[in-house]
Amino acid sequence: MRQFFLLFVIAVSVGAFVIFVIPRYKDLQAMRKDVSSFDSRLATAERLKQSREELIAKYNSISKKDLDNLKILLPDTVDNIRLIIQIDSLATKNGMSSLRNVEYDAAKTDPQAKPDVQQNVSQKPYGEFTMSFTTTGQYKNFLSFIADLEQNLRLVDISSVSFTEGDKSLGDSLSYKITLKTYWLKK
Repeated sequence: MRQFFLLFVIAVSVGAFVIFVIPRYKDLQAMRKDVSSFDSRLATAERLKQSREELIAKYNSISKKDLDNLKILLPDTVDNIRLIIQIDSLATKNGMSSLRNVEYDAAKTDPQAKPDVQQNVSQKPYGEFTMSFTTTGQYKNFLSFIADLEQNLRLVDISSVSFTEGDKSLGDSLSYKITLKTYWLKK
């Protein structure tokens, strides 16, 4: 009877081990894997936090003047009116007439435009704004105007220039139709 009792105790112990201990052990192993996964994610989050703090420190070390120049170089909006005013002031500064016949397509450059209006706009991180205008003046003044436009902080690419004979009453002036492209940073 004593042997039977010992066998019974051993069988109950093995059964309890199989029923209770093994599933808990498997749960513990799964939790250890989760803990190691969470630890690696936490380490990644800590590295990202440190990287963010370094970037913020670098950003804060940039002077306000340089930040303003960067915003002029590549603005975060089209700001077509300010661009037209800026180009017009460069033209008048160089002895050219005020800008006339200013043309641009607002639907293609509007960052808030509906997607069906912007069918052919690619998914670039920047937008392009194309405009054309006409101005009149002497050729030497035109060269000065182009040089100032080149030295201007706002990034512009002149796509085309066409010359026509200007008003005879103004002397040897020419009329210039200029098409240019500028860029803005999408958010």
